Amino acid sequence: MMAWGALALCAIVGCSPSRESRGEAQAATVDGDSVARVRQDSINRAQPGYVVDSILPPDESLRRFQESVVNPGALVHGAASRDALVHQFVRAVEANDSLTLIRSAVHRGEYAHLIYSQSPLAQGATYQPPEVAWVQLSNGSVQGFRRTLARHGGHSLNFASYRCPEAPERHGDLTIWRGCLVELGTGEGRSTTRLFGPIVSRNGQFKFLSLANDL
Repeated sequence: MMAWGALALCAIVGCSPSRESRGEAQAATVDGDSVARVRQDSINRAQPGYVVDSILPPDESLRRFQESVVNPGALVHGAASRDALVHQFVRAVEANDSLTLIRSAVHRGEYAHLIYSQSPLAQGATYQPPEVAWVQLSNGSVQGFRRTLARHGGHSLNFASYRCPEAPERHGDLTIWRGCLVELGTGEGRSTTRLFGPIVSRNGQFKFLSLANDL
């Protein structure tokens, strides 16, 4: 289970799909290095006086970011609908299936080649360099992944329903739903919480943009 968990986390922080086939032990090692880099980056950014390198033009920042990872060509390991994705998430949590859970979230290659350039962060007043935007997104997914399985892994969620009350955002061929809430429990014992981050759809495939939650 630890090896599968390491392999799953590897998907968040950006290991290439080809590395998965090299065996669980190697995946765990690669994951350890990747998670360490993400953690150290977060520590560095929290230090007084840290300055984000914004000297590079946006086009050059994106080129370098995309060069660092393979273009998958499409969203992979997603679902054919938003409802199917949410139900896949629920089943994975209840089965303590870390690999399926983390594969349901966008990985680094998908973000670099299929999502970032069409997102609000790629231009205008909300611009963030792609590497910075990805680190923030992946940190949220790692934390959400761990909290979800620590709190609910292997147990029934008593899933009742979910809703995404905010109007969807449309950016090019992307559709993004934010603020989705899940209702858990039965009768008067029901509660509503955010168990995952935004959902993104591209060319008929649905994935979580992040697994960040309110746990």
